[in-house]
Amino acid sequence: MLHKYKIKKLFFPMLILPLLGGCIHPHPPAMPFNSNEVAWAQKPGHAAIRGCVSGAIFTRHTTTALTLGNNTVYTFNDIPSSIMQIPRSHFTVELLPESEYMHALSKKMAFYSERLNGPTVVNDPRWVEPSVLPFIPRISCPAAGPDICTSIGHFFWPNLPAGQWYVVTSYDATDGSNSYVIDVQKITTVDGKTVPFVAWTGTRRVLCSS
Repeated sequence: MLHKYKIKKLFFPMLILPLLGGCIHPHPPAMPFNSNEVAWAQKPGHAAIRGCVSGAIFTRHTTTALTLGNNTVYTFNDIPSSIMQIPRSHFTVELLPESEYMHALSKKMAFYSERLNGPTVVNDPRWVEPSVLPFIPRISCPAAGPDICTSIGHFFWPNLPAGQWYVVTSYDATDGSNSYVIDVQKITTVDGKTVPFVAWTGTRRVLCSS
């Protein structure tokens, strides 16, 4: 079954999540939010992003028996050549216009969402103040429709202003798994051009076609 295979990048968050969940007190960034710094993000433009959101699994592995005293322990080792890309059918992309405040907020989105909510609500009001939300463009696939969600795991986001953004992408890591991913990257949109974007999770980066 697919959910038994490992995605190593996710092991650490999955292990510490039960330990940290009870002692986390989420809150917005401590610094003041200056809307004038990011007002450009509310204006329509002529830039676009063509993106791909993907997870990965290993379809084959080897088993090694280790003898520890009177006990035998079995270890499972993934075969690198068996890695398989899985475009995600459900995902959300949020664009945070570059500023010191938004940089801090992008980190909080990833940290709190992974430990408290899962991938569905990265803009939770506990750490994203209502006054900030209008400055964060957001799409969810497939809910945004076929013009935006062009195929499984792919999106095309037009009419964006040119500028620098923190891209926060949230999605389930694999089918049949309770693991999930909050991916944060920086991207620059360019007026009159379409820039590529890839959110990938696995043991190595394989650029899915964007």
